[in-house]
Amino acid sequence: MCNPVKKVILILLAVAAAFLSCASVERVSVLLPDGSQPFLLMDFRTPFSMDALPEGWYHRKFKRHSPMVLSFVTRDNRPSLRVETDDSASMLFRHVDVDLDSYPLLSWDWFIEKAIDSSIDERTFKGDDHPARLFLKFEDNAGKQHSMELIWGNSVLKSGDWKHLKMFGLYSFPHYVVNGGMDNVGQWHHESVDLRKIYQKLWGDPRNVHLIDIAIFCDTDETGTQSIAYFSDIAVERAP
Repeated sequence: MCNPVKKVILILLAVAAAFLSCASVERVSVLLPDGSQPFLLMDFRTPFSMDALPEGWYHRKFKRHSPMVLSFVTRDNRPSLRVETDDSASMLFRHVDVDLDSYPLLSWDWFIEKAIDSSIDERTFKGDDHPARLFLKFEDNAGKQHSMELIWGNSVLKSGDWKHLKMFGLYSFPHYVVNGGMDNVGQWHHESVDLRKIYQKLWGDPRNVHLIDIAIFCDTDETGTQSIAYFSDIAVERAP
């Protein structure tokens, strides 16, 4: 039997490698806002090939698990990206460069068709699965980078909650719960968060900070369960 301490270390190494590896991907065709309001970061109205992604997109897959199953569909007359997992996980990235001073608000629509059904505490590494997440990476004007996630809570975490998972005991990876719960499954939800306020809460002054990566991330690899989610109209907006 694997030593429990060794097992935890291996899990932490795998999680850290997943996020650190994203930094090594060549950033080409970086998407810059054109001044429109709102400005779409991920546009699913026109399907594109998942086998040969357009430049500026990247599908981060993990060695020990199958990736998300991605498909373009129309759900309730809404062009969407359907994301399905079955003991699987991966991340669909879009390289962007968004000045939070100009576009502080991130908005999107999501629909959870099949939520995660597990008794494992979602606040732990063993239960760290969510049917829908948005991974965000920021960079300040000194080149320092920070990452976090906006997530759909399962049964314990509710809208407005925070989850922090310790990485090697050195730093805490933050997750902000935007929505969640079984009562909210089966319907579209429009979300909007102020990225400046989130950044300020976590890391301080948000002036001159840029959003440089956004990724759709759905996973059931820890709990061995299944999930189905839909995303639509992921955009940044100017402050009202």
